Amino acid sequence: MGKLNAKVISYGRYRVTDLLLFAVILIAFEVISYYAFALWFSDSADFIFSIVTPITLLVMLRWGWYGMFYAVADGLFYCMLVLLNWDGVTGTQVWQYLLIYGLGSAFIGLDYLMVKFVGYKKIMDKAWLTIIFTVAGWLCIALGRTLVAACLGFGFDTSFILYDLLSCAMAIVIMLIMRKSDGMMERQKDYLLRLERERQEKMRVDPFGETPIEIDPEDIKALNKKGNDLFE
Repeated sequence: MGKLNAKVISYGRYRVTDLLLFAVILIAFEVISYYAFALWFSDSADFIFSIVTPITLLVMLRWGWYGMFYAVADGLFYCMLVLLNWDGVTGTQVWQYLLIYGLGSAFIGLDYLMVKFVGYKKIMDKAWLTIIFTVAGWLCIALGRTLVAACLGFGFDTSFILYDLLSCAMAIVIMLIMRKSDGMMERQKDYLLRLERERQEKMRVDPFGETPIEIDPEDIKALNKKGNDLFE
């Protein structure tokens, strides 16, 4: 029993582990990406390359609508990286950027409507639906930030879309790859139940040959015309 319990992980622990893993991947990539682009493009950090869209959408597919908070947290984290490397930023500007990148990123939650009404299985099974789902999520973030910036007096700036096109392209590639990976775009409760059913089916004993069959001697004689031995 001790060995068995050591191998068993609860559903709650599995969920926490899965969510933490995605969070670590997202944070690590954002740090590397930000400083890499700052190095390659010097002080002109207008270009953005982020995996927030595919990570957020994967979490939403796997665990539900609250995966949108990954986009919010990523927006705040990216904003913090930018502000830490900028000089002369006032308190007002700090709050403005936090609202733009935090609240604006929350608009990706609208993409969960597609999960509710279309279903994750269709999104996962059809490549064109995967692409639409991914582009819609990316647009929700870009337009959300644009809308919040406009409300704060910055006007309708298209930079949130134009400078993030690389992220959109990579998000599509990542999601198309993930749809081929077993369970990556599947609701995890359904995925775990499916694995359990498959495990039980493999363990099921084949009853063939266990029940003895009585054969009438006359039938044996009819089959074996050479004698009593059927294999003679």
